[in-house]
Amino acid sequence: MKKDDILELEILDNGLNFEGISRYQDKVVFVPNAILKEKVSVKVLKDNKNFSIAKLEQIIKPSASRVEPFCSVYKRCGGCSAQHIDYNMQLIIKNNMVKSCLAKQNVKAKVINSTIGMGLPYYYRNKVQYPVRVNKNKNTVMGFYSKRSHDVVENNCCYIQERVIDMLAKKIYELILEQKIVGYDEVSNTGELRHLVIRRGYHTGQIMIIFVVNNKECINDKRFVKLIQDIYKLTDSIKGIFINVNNSKTNEIFSDETIKIIGDDYIQDYIGDFKYYISPKSFFQVNTLQAEVLYYTLKKELNLNGNEILFDLYSGVGSIGIFLSKNVKKVYGIEIEKTAVDMANLNIKENNLDNLEYIAGSVEDKIEEFKKRNIKPDVIVLDPPRKGLDDKSIDYILEFNPKKIGYVSCNPATMARDLKKLSEKYDISSITPVDMFPHTSAVECVCALNLR
Repeated sequence: MKKDDILELEILDNGLNFEGISRYQDKVVFVPNAILKEKVSVKVLKDNKNFSIAKLEQIIKPSASRVEPFCSVYKRCGGCSAQHIDYNMQLIIKNNMVKSCLAKQNVKAKVINSTIGMGLPYYYRNKVQYPVRVNKNKNTVMGFYSKRSHDVVENNCCYIQERVIDMLAKKIYELILEQKIVGYDEVSNTGELRHLVIRRGYHTGQIMIIFVVNNKECINDKRFVKLIQDIYKLTDSIKGIFINVNNSKTNEIFSDETIKIIGDDYIQDYIGDFKYYISPKSFFQVNTLQAEVLYYTLKKELNLNGNEILFDLYSGVGSIGIFLSKNVKKVYGIEIEKTAVDMANLNIKENNLDNLEYIAGSVEDKIEEFKKRNIKPDVIVLDPPRKGLDDKSIDYILEFNPKKIGYVSCNPATMARDLKKLSEKYDISSITPVDMFPHTSAVECVCALNLR
C-alpha cells in the first residue's frame, strides 16, 4: 500500500471520532465519513508504518444507517461530524466506543447501559461561540470554523444551537456590519472583533452577550457604543452585555479581562429544581436537558441514603454537589478556580442550602487539609477535565476509601484508564453513556463504583 492507491474495503468499526476503521494487508486504515459494515472505495492519503488514512471515494454498499445530512454546510463546517449517520446508530456507535476503550484497558463493568439519547436531538446548545474574521476579500464574516482550519464557514441555520440564539446572532451580525466593525485577522493579529459569544438559560430564557475584542479602546469607540445600545434594545431577555479583551495571538477565546458594559452580572438557569448563576466565563453544561438526565442518572446509580458525607471534586460552580445535596448529609467541594468557587457559594445561597462547603485550591492540597480536619467521605463524586485524573488524586481517593464513587466523564479513553486504577479496590457497578452532544462524536458517561 502506498499514497494515492485506490482500495476496496469493508468497514469493520467506527472510531472515537466516528471515522470508519478497516484493515488492509494487516494494517489499520482510517476512513472518515464511512460507517460500520459499509463496502467502500477509498484513496490512500497517508501511509504510515502502523496505519493509513484514506479518503472516501465511493460507497459501493451503503449502510442501512446512512442518512442525508440535514445541514447545507455539513461538508465544510467542522461542527456536526456525524450527521450522515442515523441518530439511533449514533447512540449504538457511542456505546461501542465506550466498550472499546474499556476493553483496551481490560476493565470490566457489571453493567454497561444503553446510551441515553435525546428525544429531539436538535437545537440543544445554550452557549454558542462565533468566530468573527476578515476573509480573503477583506469582508467581515461570522460563522463556524471549517474542518481542520480556521477559515470561517457562514451558516444561515445551525441545527444544534437553540433557535433563539441562532436568530439573535443573525440580527447582531447585521448590526456589526452596519457599524462597519472589522473582524479579526489571525495572521496579522489585527482587527477589532474576534468572537461573539451568546449564552441563554434554557428554562429562564435569560440571555448574556460577550464580545471578545482585540483591544480595550473598543469600549469607548462610538460604533461599539451604538452597537451595544442597539443590541440591548432588541429584546428584554438580554440581561447583560460584556466585553472581553484578548489581544494575544492565541487560540484561547477568552482572556482574564472581562468588563461588564450594561445590565446584570449574571444570568440564571435551572437543572432540575435547582437554580444556578451563570457568568460570562463560568462552566455550565451546554445541553441543559441532557445535563438533567446526566445528574438524575448519577443520583439513581449512587443510591444515596441521606446520611453520607460527599466530596465533590473538580466541582466547578457546584452544579453536581448542589444537585445531590438533598440526598446526603454534607457536601464538601474542591475546585482550583476561585471564581468558580465564588459562583458555587452564590448558587448555594440562592438555593437556600446549608449543608455544602466549597473551597478553592488543588484537589491534592485540599484533600490533605480535610485529612487534618479528620473529615472522611462516604461518597466521592468526580467530574474531571478531558485529561482525567492524575495519579496523586487517584492515590488520595483510594486512601480515603469511600464506600461509593461517582465518576462523570467526558472522555471514555481517560475514563477507562482511571477506572482500571480504581478497580484495584472497587467494583464498577454500572456505566451509563449519556449523549450530551448529538451529531458529534462526543459522549459523556456516568460511572458508579462500590467498595469491595
